[in-house]
Amino acid sequence: MADGTEYVGRVKMPKCNTKNIRIKTDKGEKLKLKNTDIAVLGVWKKTHPDKCHFLVCHPYTTNKIFSTKKEKTIKPQWMAVAAQGDHVEFYCCGYKYSIPRDGTLTITSVQNGNIAYIARKIGEENGYIIGYKGSGARHWRNLLKKYLEDDPDLCKKLEDKEIESGDLQKIADTYNPKK
Repeated sequence: MADGTEYVGRVKMPKCNTKNIRIKTDKGEKLKLKNTDIAVLGVWKKTHPDKCHFLVCHPYTTNKIFSTKKEKTIKPQWMAVAAQGDHVEFYCCGYKYSIPRDGTLTITSVQNGNIAYIARKIGEENGYIIGYKGSGARHWRNLLKKYLEDDPDLCKKLEDKEIESGDLQKIADTYNPKK
């Protein structure tokens, strides 16, 4: 929880826009928790406790490329942590999250919907869309360079294709903003 409290129990997997999570704790308590009060939601299949996946709930900003008029802030949505670094995190946001028998996290979207990838600098409230699953590498590269422009060394590596735009963990590990 945001206040440091930790609960262990069973939950129904949230959809991206789920506002309240109901949990039955291992002590038998039934709780209803607001999405923005939860810092991190660790989820796993009962048969695969070794494969824990992490969901967070943050607002994010669309950009002009994906919105016809202007940037727009989207209310907090559940998203899966895709990559983490010291200064930036990347998330994958779809409509529905599930864990099949093999214990992996599956992210799906509504018909004709998109799975968005979002970057969020540590300390900032809002994330920023950097691309969609299936959108081209050039497109991602341009959005990443715009969002991470406070690290010119990384932007040059992205431009020169030393680092691929889809290698989010490497980008997260490399990103070091110049203050």
